[in-house]
Amino acid sequence: MKTKNALFILFVLLSSVMIPPPASAVTPRILGPEMKIINNNIIVETSIADTSDLEQSIKSGVGKEIVFTTELIRVWRFWPDEFVVSKKISRVIKYDNLRDQYSLSSFDGTTRTGKNFTDFISLKDRIFTVAAVNLANVRELDPSHYYIRVVVESRSMEQLPLIGFLMHLVPEVEMSLAKESPPFEVGPIHK
Repeated sequence: MKTKNALFILFVLLSSVMIPPPASAVTPRILGPEMKIINNNIIVETSIADTSDLEQSIKSGVGKEIVFTTELIRVWRFWPDEFVVSKKISRVIKYDNLRDQYSLSSFDGTTRTGKNFTDFISLKDRIFTVAAVNLANVRELDPSHYYIRVVVESRSMEQLPLIGFLMHLVPEVEMSLAKESPPFEVGPIHK
């Protein structure tokens, strides 16, 4: 009798881990990427829209890491497109229930910044928007057609207390979005 109860509990735990959560009505999407060439530098801006599920999760106290990866890709006619350079910006947000404040840290590969916020509205743009990413200098690029790819990933900072062999069932990346810009030309292209 006890083994049947233990098997039933194990079955319920495994099925709750394996069954995906219901799909939400609104899926997050990437706005942009918007590209400008300023002083021969390719400057990229992008953001995420329709983030209500992520917002609810953060407000409930689940720590999140949002990673924006901006890539410059060179277009080739008869070969696969060529990766040129990328920049990665990571944002980690946590809610402290005792202090009733949000803690945001941002890392762009060289500089780490941190700030605390008391309300989510003032924090929202800083989490879901990346502005003025200096991707590359056009003088260092070969004349060709290029495009920009933005990949946004969300990870939970909370570790579930699962038994060792169940850890591979829980995905590390909760959300992954990608979007490409229209091709643009750098320098005079000889055909």
